[in-house]
Amino acid sequence: MKMYHTRLLFSFSIILLIAAGCADLGSYTRMTDQARLSISQGRFEDALTVFPEKSARGRNEVLVRLERALLLQNMGRYDESAREFELAVARIRGYEGKAVVSATRTASQIGSLILNEKVRPYEGEDFEKILIHAFDAVNYLMKGDLEGARVEIRNAYQRQNELYARHEKELEKAAKESRGASWEQSFQKADRSRYEELRQKSDNVLSVYQNAFAYYISSLVYELGGEKDEAYIDLKKAILAAPWSKSIQKDLIRLSRDLGYPDDEKKWQADYGNLGSGYGRGVDVFVIFQHGAAPVKEALQVPIPLSEGGFVFTSLPVYRFIPSGIRSCTVTYNGQELETSPVSDIEAIASRNLLDRYPILFAKQVARSYLKARMTNKLSKDYGAIGAVTGTLASAVTEQADLRTWAVLPKEIQVARIFIPKETRAITVRSIPTNHEHLVDVNEGARHLIVLCRDTDAGLSLQTKAY
Repeated sequence: MKMYHTRLLFSFSIILLIAAGCADLGSYTRMTDQARLSISQGRFEDALTVFPEKSARGRNEVLVRLERALLLQNMGRYDESAREFELAVARIRGYEGKAVVSATRTASQIGSLILNEKVRPYEGEDFEKILIHAFDAVNYLMKGDLEGARVEIRNAYQRQNELYARHEKELEKAAKESRGASWEQSFQKADRSRYEELRQKSDNVLSVYQNAFAYYISSLVYELGGEKDEAYIDLKKAILAAPWSKSIQKDLIRLSRDLGYPDDEKKWQADYGNLGSGYGRGVDVFVIFQHGAAPVKEALQVPIPLSEGGFVFTSLPVYRFIPSGIRSCTVTYNGQELETSPVSDIEAIASRNLLDRYPILFAKQVARSYLKARMTNKLSKDYGAIGAVTGTLASAVTEQADLRTWAVLPKEIQVARIFIPKETRAITVRSIPTNHEHLVDVNEGARHLIVLCRDTDAGLSLQTKAY
């Protein structure tokens, strides 16, 4: 019987090692490296082949659909993009519903308690769940479907409120389950410079649950629909999330003037300067400019103190940031030039999101570490040195950080809003400092023009929609 248990222990160890090795070889992060390279080279079709529709199954289904959705949008295939976003949202809602109904009984929940977060289906970071609806609203805008866009901005509002409330409850639970251990102290012991980098990156983000890009797109949708009051309300929300955005600043002055709010107009002018008399007259051009690549996750070994003394090391995700040589984009017409300004810094938002999640992730890691320590002690008592080695190996091999993230997101989203004379028939969009240039035709009779572009090493990928 003892020989049987010994063989069982060795078999268990081998299975864990093989499983962990296969999971590592199938790392989602490595799989996306080729897609990122293709995007940087302007080959969106090649990037899409990394995420075939048939691969949208299993634990990575949501991620694959998000990757496909944004790539399809970059290619101007808006119906297909909207469909992918719709399927991703449905799956996310399904995961969230299961978590509420059976938080302790699902196989993925049990697996994540014993093994790591990677065994759970990916349901998206909170900031990603909000961006889904902002990007999908852009899909509907580019299709000329204002009602569809309006539905998506309402969904964005709802998600921001829902996710914030859920996050607060998770934080309360994590505080009770962390056993007095401090994630900040543990993180700083592991790598103080990475901690400071994340903290500094996130300094300008008021809240993950107040997304300036989503608010600004919402404002545009309302204004295109003739609802300037609603547009103005969302602009006031947007400026709180992105107070540096020149376009939002100017639109606040313009709409307060158009709506007959002189006190507001004076306040905005005092804060942001006077508005030229020509702003708001002519063809409204709204430029959405994306560049660079979103950060990738890496594993960081973090020490967790045990109540009986000593430490165990666990693995938590941390971001590695990818530099971009792009500063902004300029829009030129009739000798006039305007520069885009950031409205959503994905690096900063992702950093804030991760810092907000650390107390929750850390509490889970503490629970796993204590459970694995007890299992190792039991194996040691029952099987001696063999049991101790088996338990230690199993704990080390299975303790892996979840490094999955929406890989094809840009590093930053910028906007510019200009009003050009009605007789202007073309504008030039150019990235700075690479000088990738694209001439954009302005159709006669157009009142509004949306320009959606993404910069790559091969030049600007650009689509337009006139209203």
